[in-house]
Amino acid sequence: AAAADSAPFSHSDITWKLRPPKETPLLKRLAVRGASTLIKADCFLRRRDPPPVLCPKGGQAILQAYYRPPGSPRKKQIARFGVTTVRGPSAPPIEETAADVYGITQLPLGGIGAAAIIYMFVEEEYRKRAIGELALQVISAIHTVAGCDFTFLVADDNGSGKLVEWYERNGFSRAPKLQDMMGSPGGKFGIAMIAPTQLPEDFFEQVKIRW
Repeated sequence: AAAADSAPFSHSDITWKLRPPKETPLLKRLAVRGASTLIKADCFLRRRDPPPVLCPKGGQAILQAYYRPPGSPRKKQIARFGVTTVRGPSAPPIEETAADVYGITQLPLGGIGAAAIIYMFVEEEYRKRAIGELALQVISAIHTVAGCDFTFLVADDNGSGKLVEWYERNGFSRAPKLQDMMGSPGGKFGIAMIAPTQLPEDFFEQVKIRW
């Protein structure tokens, strides 16, 4: 049982939910829920598949991870991740970083757009079970659907380097030219990092996001 309780998660273990930020007023939350219900009903009546992802208005959302522990009748929230959900405008620091890190010198029409991870939080008892890695995959897919070329973040590990290394193992690269833009000049609040967005084929057939 102990080994099973420490085994890495897979997407089949997790129910993902995309919700408005915590500070969203109750009436707005209810309006968002009502709008999503109407969209799903319209898709049903038209015999169309609903969109795999529909982000709440406002430019930010919380990605929640739910899991049903063995023997429990209910799922519990075990992690949450704050993200932006709209394509940000292109800017020289982003373009320079794309050139430095990825060799992108021919800019796409409209420039390079990106969205951010604001925070990542996993309940302590569920850490080191790959929930963070799975969340990065889901966030990358959400940002791809939003038309973003890159995801960026600030990794704050109090100078230990462990969190930065973890992000590097998961496809992120250090982006020193984004430090000021990300509100962490000189690494004051952490290391700016960037990764290209990805949406593997058939991803949304394997991973369901409730919205």
